[in-house]
Amino acid sequence: MLSPRKNLNPPLNRRSWLALAVASLSGCGGGASGGAGGGSSSSGGGGGGGGGISAGAPGTGGTGQYAMLYSQGSITGFGSVIINGIKFDDGLASVQLDGAAAVSADLRLGMVAAVQGQRSASAALGTASRIEVWSVAQGLVTQLLTAGGTEFTVAGMTVQTDSATVFDGVSTAAQLSAGSRVAVWGLQASADGRRWKATRVALVTATTQVSTGLVSVSGLQRQLNGLTLTGSAAAALTAGQLARVQGALSADGASVAVERVTPLGVGLVGAQPDGDIEIEGFVTSTPANGRFMLGSIEVDTGSAVYSPAGASVVLGARVEVYGAWQAGVLKATKVELETEDSLHAVEIEARIEQFTSLADFVLRGQRCDASSARLSHGKAADLKVGLKVKVKGAKAGGDVLIVTEMEIGQD
Repeated sequence: MLSPRKNLNPPLNRRSWLALAVASLSGCGGGASGGAGGGSSSSGGGGGGGGGISAGAPGTGGTGQYAMLYSQGSITGFGSVIINGIKFDDGLASVQLDGAAAVSADLRLGMVAAVQGQRSASAALGTASRIEVWSVAQGLVTQLLTAGGTEFTVAGMTVQTDSATVFDGVSTAAQLSAGSRVAVWGLQASADGRRWKATRVALVTATTQVSTGLVSVSGLQRQLNGLTLTGSAAAALTAGQLARVQGALSADGASVAVERVTPLGVGLVGAQPDGDIEIEGFVTSTPANGRFMLGSIEVDTGSAVYSPAGASVVLGARVEVYGAWQAGVLKATKVELETEDSLHAVEIEARIEQFTSLADFVLRGQRCDASSARLSHGKAADLKVGLKVKVKGAKAGGDVLIVTEMEIGQD
C-alpha cells in the first residue's frame, strides 16, 4: 500500500472555475502522439464537437486554428493527460491542484480534471493550455455505510465507490474506518448534491475540512451537506448554489468555520466556456421531454445521437456528453454511455519511479503489476528505476493497476 499523502491544501490564492474558462489559449494542438488508448471512450473522445465545428476540423475564421475545447472528466492515463478518450499534450499547460500551482507530474489516475485547450487534427488528440483539478471532499471518515465497504460518509457527504475507483493508501473502502483521514475526487451522483461517486480515494495526513454540494439557506444561516457554515467567507453563498467550501470543523462536528469558498457555477465550471464541450458525469434526474440533469448541469438531448446506437439513458447512468452551451443549457450533439471496459481501461507512458519486481513497480504514483503482461521491445530484466515504459491495463479494484501490455524502453 502507498503512504498517505501530505496536506493537499497548502496556502494559496483563491481561484474558481471562472479563471479556467477565460484562460487564454495556446497555439493549435498536435504535440501528442498515439491514440486515446485507455480513455473512457473508444470513439467518443472526438465524437461530439459543439458550436457547429466538427471534430478535427479547423475552427472558424479561416485561421487554421483547431476548435476550442473544454473537457471535464476523470483522468484515465498519462503520457499526455487522457480525459474522455482524448490524449492532451500537457507540455505547456498551466496546472492547478485544489487552487494551488502544480505541475502535470502531480496529477494522478482518477482525479477529476477540467482541461481548457484546443483539439488537434486528430479527434483523439488535443493540446491543453490549462488543467485544473479539485477534490470534492476532505476530512475524517465518520461512518461506513455498507457491510461490503463500498460507501462511507465524510464532510457530510455520502461517498460511493466501485471497481473503477482508484485507491491510494488502502486497497478498498472496506479498509477505512471511522477517523480515517481521506481526500476524495469524484462526480456528483444525486440531485441534492450530497451523494458523490468516487473516482479516486486517497489516505492523507493533515488537511482541513472540504465539502462540496448544494447550499441551503434559512434566515441568516447557511448549510452545506448538513454542516452549518460560519464566517464572512460563506456570506455570499446563495440557496441552491453548487459550491466547494474549505475550513475548520468544529469540535462537535456540526459546523465549519469557512476559510475559502469556490463557487462551482454550472456543474464544475464557474462560467460557460466556448467551443466544443465534453463532460463526464452521472444522470441525476429521470430523463423527460428530451432533457436530463448531468450532476447539476441541464442537458438538452433533442438533437443528440446516442452511443451505442439505440441506447437509452436512465437515472444513475454514467455518461459522457458532447455539445455546446446554449442559453445556460448543455445542448448535446452526442451522449455516450460508459461501459465497464472503458471505465477500467488505463494507459500510462512514464518513467519507473520505484521498482521491486515485474509484479511491483510504480508509474506516475500508481502501483502496477505486470507479472502477466505481454512484454515488447525488451525483457523483464531490463526494468529499473528511471526507465521509460508504456503500459496498458485495467483497474480491477484496489490500488494496483493490472498491466496487460508493456512496451519497454520508450526513450
